[in-house]
Formats: sequence, C-alpha cells, structure tokens
Amino acid sequence: MSDDLQLLQSLFTGCLSVTETTEGVAPVRFTERQLSVYARNEAQSLRSRCLAGCRLEMRTDSEYIRFDYVRKGGARKYIYFDIWVDGRWVANIGEDDPERPEGSFSYEISGNKGAVKQICIDLPHNAEIVFRSFQLSPGALCEPVGQAPGGLLCLGDSITQGMDAKHPSSTYPALLARAFDLPLINQGVGGYIFNADSLDENVPFEPQIVTVAYGTNDWVRHETMAQFRDKCAAYIEAVSRQYAYARIFVITPIWRRIRNESKPLGTFDELVRTIKEICAEYPSIHVIDGESLVAHYGRLFADGTHPTDEGFVHMALNLYKQMRNT
Repeated sequence: MSDDLQLLQSLFTGCLSVTETTEGVAPVRFTERQLSVYARNEAQSLRSRCLAGCRLEMRTDSEYIRFDYVRKGGARKYIYFDIWVDGRWVANIGEDDPERPEGSFSYEISGNKGAVKQICIDLPHNAEIVFRSFQLSPGALCEPVGQAPGGLLCLGDSITQGMDAKHPSSTYPALLARAFDLPLINQGVGGYIFNADSLDENVPFEPQIVTVAYGTNDWVRHETMAQFRDKCAAYIEAVSRQYAYARIFVITPIWRRIRNESKPLGTFDELVRTIKEICAEYPSIHVIDGESLVAHYGRLFADGTHPTDEGFVHMALNLYKQMRNT
C-alpha cells in the first residue's frame, strides 16, 4: 500500500475498522458479524457499507487536501463532503446527481500560511466509497486526531442513517455527537427493524450514550402485534444487557404522513404504545417520544417519512434538550 493511503487510514474516525481492497481503502462502521447479518438483504447490505458518521480528522498545516475516490453504490444519488475547520462548518463539496462513479475532492485551506488547523471532513452518509489516493502539500505536517474513549452509539433505521439529509453534518447523530462533544458510531441501516441478531457483543466500542430508534419499518413489515412484541422485546433485552454501563435512550418512531393508516400489525399508536410498554420493564432505559421531535409539517420531510436537513436540525435540538435533562 502507498504511503499516502497508509496515512489516510490513520485519519478515519467514526468507524470500527478500515478495509483495504485492490482499489483503495474505506472505513467500516460494523463488525464482520454484523455485516453478515445485513448481507441477507441486498439493499440493507449496501446501506450497511455506506459511511454514515464516518469522518476524516487531522491536524495539519497543509495548504490543501485532495483525494480521489470511487462511489461503489448508494442509497441516494446525491453525494456531499462537509468541511469543518477549527470547529466551524466552512464548506461542502459534492453533487446532487453525479454522472460518474469516480470523483475527486480538492479543498484549498485558507488562513495563515503554515498555521496548524484542525480539519474534519464529514463523509457521505448514503454512499459506499473507496478512497484511491490522498494528497497534502509537500512536506506538510499531518497528525491524526484519533478517537477519545467512550462516545455516542446510534442504532436505528434509515432516519438514523440520515436519509433524506443531503449533508452528512445535518443528520441527527452527527448533530448530537457535536452537541455532546463525543465520538460517534452511527449504526443506522435504511429499511431495518428491531432484530437482536444485528447486535455484536464483541463490537470494539464502549459508548457512554446509546440511542435506539426502530419501529417505523416494523409497523409495515410485521403481520401481528405479537410477532412485533417478541422481536422488540428481544432487542431491548439484548441492548440493556450489552450496554448496561451506558445511558440508553429509546426513541419511538417520529411522525410520518401515513401515521393514521392501519396496517395488519395495528395502528401507529398501538406500535408506539407497545415499545413504551416493553421499555417500562427496564428502569435504566429512557424513552423519548419521537413524535415530539419534528413538527408535523410537510416541509420538514423529504417524502413524508424522512426529514430534510432542516427537519434533522429540529430533531437533534429537541433530542439534545431531552437527553441533557434526563
């Protein structure tokens, strides 16, 4: 492997490991065992390989940052990289509908020449990307920021993964992590449900805070409430046991346009009530009413289910206030 890709590997955060292929390197946010569970469904397998919550972080005096990448697939067409310098979001680079899978990133770092700055690049949350090259100014200093112990672990479906925010910095896990000033592992997977098999007791991450946000897909997937109750109860039991040392917050499904419809499982309200009843058996689990987080206003949702960038800001702010005061 080239020296530039070896350096690049050391700069990834928000991931559990980094994989190497003949094409390049990519951060990975799940264990091999977890990926094997998601591999049972092609769409969910792709989403599990997307880079939700992953970042490039470094301290550098370089005048620029450049890299080439290939987009292997995506849950959405758009692809954006958000750039932070010394804690401020300063720019984004990307496209709504790229024509080619190959792409190049180039950012000129402004400010005093030779000054060391802390750079964070939030990587596209709905795309699977392999990085093929990495370049800084000749002779530039570059130090990994690394990942502090503890952190925030977000478990959930497409809303946790960040659909339909265009910007990775706008997803509620990214916003929460910055508000709490904690490292983030985002294990949201679009289309997923309560399934205890998706947890791995050997995951190399010990979070201080765990959020769990499933249910909206369960509502349309299960045929009976009894079936859902069994799946939900098994998951909550597994999470409470695995993360007994952490603060656990279960977020019930947020508002969606079709919430007044009735499904074979029952009504939306009945599903939410079942989640609350199961969680009530665990005094250490805090339940947050998802419908209190984003106003029931169509403009804040891209498709009646997934928040926009603006919708996620409301969701994260209200989540932070409730979690901080609990």
